[in-house]
Amino acid sequence: MLKDELEALIPEKDVDTGIMLCYGDDILFKHNADKAFSAAGFIDLGIAAYLEDQWKQNPAILDETLEVTELSRVRGTGIISKLSQSKWSIRDLLYLMMAIGDNAASNLLIERFDIYEIDEWLKKNQPGMRLGREFMRYSPTGQDNEVTAESVMKLLDHFMTSKNPFSEIVRSGLENHSTLFNLLALENTELPTFNKMSQFSHLIHEASALRTQKGPLSVVVLTEFKKNKSDDIKFLQNFGKTLYAKVSMPQLPKTGLTKHK
Repeated sequence: MLKDELEALIPEKDVDTGIMLCYGDDILFKHNADKAFSAAGFIDLGIAAYLEDQWKQNPAILDETLEVTELSRVRGTGIISKLSQSKWSIRDLLYLMMAIGDNAASNLLIERFDIYEIDEWLKKNQPGMRLGREFMRYSPTGQDNEVTAESVMKLLDHFMTSKNPFSEIVRSGLENHSTLFNLLALENTELPTFNKMSQFSHLIHEASALRTQKGPLSVVVLTEFKKNKSDDIKFLQNFGKTLYAKVSMPQLPKTGLTKHK
């Protein structure tokens, strides 16, 4: 069974994992799905969910222009802070946050809508997600950004299935995400894929959704390695290889787990 094959791949030590795998409405596999991990760039999905809520109240908000500030400039993937263009629409910032995980874009949005407002909204509406600090900055109180595999899957599924213009921007960004993925490194399917990947220090997080006739085949894998990064990469590649070998089958096997909606 697929469940047994995937369980056999989970490291007993050296790599902590939180995993959730869904096919349409069915949960095929989960492991530590409610365990909190440092979010890295995956908190972007929570910020996007908050923005969607604001957009529903005021659709014109996507056309609002924000200017790159010294506070929003960051190391790492803060690409827009290095460009000559200094003003960006919220629509563009949303796309850049999804497509390249631009930390400066995320920080601009956090500045505009207030970190405490976003965090309070996440607590009420997206259990398992926490926005405790801006990107590439340390909180004086030691708070961090956190996600669970379950909370990421909830939003991945939402943005994959919602048919509003806001979700179309998110999907476009995920479809054009430019980072190399370990989960997809060994797959050969030609199905449309929508991806999110983030790594920082001792962790690598990856999520992928393949669009099938039944619905999205979605997987979220959060990892934190204790020693060698190569152990983490090997696990992710083997997990993806085992999973996507089943994609060509008429229907993936069910596990008897409950539906996730």
